[in-house]
Amino acid sequence: MSRLQCMRDAVRRVTGYASARLWERLQWPDVGVIHGRRGMFGVVTYLQQCGDPTLTRQVLAQFGASIDVDCGPLGPNLTLHEAPDGFANLTVGARVHIGRQVFLDLTDRIIIEDDVSIGMRAIILTHLNMGDPSKPVCRVFPTRHQPTVLRRGCSIGSGAIIASGVEIGEDSVINAGVLIDRDVPARTVVTTPRTKPDLRIPDRLFAIHLVAN
Repeated sequence: MSRLQCMRDAVRRVTGYASARLWERLQWPDVGVIHGRRGMFGVVTYLQQCGDPTLTRQVLAQFGASIDVDCGPLGPNLTLHEAPDGFANLTVGARVHIGRQVFLDLTDRIIIEDDVSIGMRAIILTHLNMGDPSKPVCRVFPTRHQPTVLRRGCSIGSGAIIASGVEIGEDSVINAGVLIDRDVPARTVVTTPRTKPDLRIPDRLFAIHLVAN
């Protein structure tokens, strides 16, 4: 091999190594620096983009979440909502699995006990907010927040939605895509949403609003 070819190979190896290191720094930056520059908004944005479940767990614990030492990898690509001061409202037990792109609303506490499994793109809510409180409908559905609890061993299917204040009982199973708006007893399998009649909001609640406008 000629000297020129050896030099080219050496440059190629150095360039490849530098490119790989740069890519690593882009994927796994110093989260402390991100927090210093952009606060919790920057940390939340980073967790949405982070592709490493183990690093996701570390960042959650670093910024206040209570994570059991035996917890499995979490996520990745989690969305943490309403966490301006950190993740202290999140408690995760041992051997918990949280799938990719799960949405966690931390307006109030989310308690995930041991051996819980949450499928990808599930949504766990802790608050209800209909928007501008002057809207007439807010008199029927005022803003509120309550803890949501997933008891030991329960499983939440992909795309399921758990409403605020709900408690899922031990070893229960929530099917994929199901909306749960009430407590679920232990060892219960929920395969479809509860059928409820539509509600008619009384016109009198809107009368004052219409006159004012």
